[in-house]
Formats: sequence, C-alpha cells, structure tokens
Amino acid sequence: MPTADGEPLALLFPGQGAHDVKMLDGVRDHPAFAGRYALVADALGSSPFDAIASGNAAYLNQNRVTALLTLLVSSISLDLFREKTGHRVDFASGYSVGQWTALYAASAVSFEQLVAIVAQRSALMDACFADAPGAMLAVIGLKAEVLENLCDGLRAKSQRVWVSNYNCVGQYTLAGAEEAVAHAEAALAELKPKKMARVPVSGAWHTPLLAAAHAGFAAYLAGVALAPAEVPIVDNVSGGWLPAERPALDRQLARHLDHPVLWEQGMRALLAAGARRFVEIGYGNVLTKFGFFIDRSVEHQAFYVS
Repeated sequence: MPTADGEPLALLFPGQGAHDVKMLDGVRDHPAFAGRYALVADALGSSPFDAIASGNAAYLNQNRVTALLTLLVSSISLDLFREKTGHRVDFASGYSVGQWTALYAASAVSFEQLVAIVAQRSALMDACFADAPGAMLAVIGLKAEVLENLCDGLRAKSQRVWVSNYNCVGQYTLAGAEEAVAHAEAALAELKPKKMARVPVSGAWHTPLLAAAHAGFAAYLAGVALAPAEVPIVDNVSGGWLPAERPALDRQLARHLDHPVLWEQGMRALLAAGARRFVEIGYGNVLTKFGFFIDRSVEHQAFYVS
C-alpha cells in the first residue's frame, strides 16, 4: 500500500556496526520492550544492561550481542513508527542481519522466532573464527574495481581478503583474515582513499571464510517454519528480491552468510519497483547516508526515538 501521501514506502533495517552503549535508551520505555528484552537476554545468557553498566567495552562488539540488540532496537522502533504514522509499507530491506528484521517486519517470523534464528546464525558465524580472527575494513573514496583488483592480488599471495559490502559509489568494506586485512590496509594507504576505518565486529562477515556457517545455517533453516512475507523483501545476495517459495528462500538466506552484501544494487531494485520514500528503522542513520549517495531525488530519512 502507498503511504498516506501516495508515495510508495520502503522500510530499511540496519545491520551491525552502528551499535553504541546508548542504543537501548530510546526504546526501553516502550510497553513491548521488557518482554522482548527478556528473550534477548535469555538467548545471550547475560543482561546487556548489566554488562554495559559495568563498563565492559568489548561486550557490544561480540557478534551475537550486537546482532540481537540491533534486532531488539529495530523491532521496537518499527512499533513506534507504526504507532506514530499509521503508514502501511510497500517494500522492506535489511542490511546484513537487518535482512532478518525485514522478514520480521513482513510478518514472516515472530519476534521469538527471530531471536532464536539469529542466535543460531550468530553461533555458526562465530565458530568460523574460533581459531583464527577475522576483520573488516571500511574504505571510502576508491572505485570498486580498484578494491577488487587489490584483493585479487592479495589472494594470489595467499592473503584471504575480499570486498564484502558494496554500499554505494565510493563506499565499500573489505573483509578477511586479520593478517590479510592488515596487508590490504597497508596497500590501500598508498592509494590515499578519503577514509579507512576498521569496523568494530568480531569476524570477516560475508566472505567465503563463512562457508561452514552457510552449510550449517541451510540445514538449520530446513526445520524452521516461515510464514509468507506480506511485502517484497530485497535480497542482499543478488541485489534483487528474496524468493517467496522455499527451499529457494532458504538457499538465499544461507548464501547471505558467505556472499557480499549488494546494498546499492538492492536500493536500485527498490527504485525501479517504484519506491520513493525510504525510512531507516532503528539505531543510527548509516543506511540513510548511503541513500543520499545512491539517489538524492527521492526521500531518505531515519526513524529512531532518542
């Protein structure tokens, strides 16, 4: 359904990387928060509030913690958005783990299911880096082809690093083994990008280093009940649309773990389908910033109650 002003609306859900110790502050007074927080704390086996209050700086950078807290904040923000605007939605898209929030927003899973699925997903991802750390590096100001060629050259020297996220023109992320990312960082410094920064995550997400997680998650999803999505959802892997039918849907959701995020391509699929309003739901405004670089002729905004 179009929004109240007739413009087709796409909701965008962030992934990890925008987390912060204050990310729960704007949603904790919502009536649904206590119940959902309890599910997340139970899945984590710890209280995020207690860990944050104790000054455990490394806590929020753990994959399962950031993933589940991102879902929690986005789900409450979605409730608040619906309560404040009453808008129906035409499309949904989520960045990395946010793709699962998009499935929740489209009523394909309950929040309880969402927590269980993402907890299992995180455990499988973490297992891939139990013995050797992975890293991710955001790079701004260089062409995708330059980064792809650099990674190709490093892999030819047995340095495992790839372009893992295609965000928008000139904004990409590399990921791989810790040593390989360090080599890439040194090589990139000579090319003088506008900015480079390590991403505060605990693995090399969306690379072939997660092949085992791909296989494990595919097997897990075969036993999970998913309802039909109520609106079309963008597929990070293809940059097109998630399949409606299973097992094709399961295959794409599993491939999501070890294939790059094609965010810009997915945004262009939304534009081609008629979306003219894009609202980022959850903590931060990273996806909104990407949107300005992809197409400034349409509306981009972030919705989070601080």
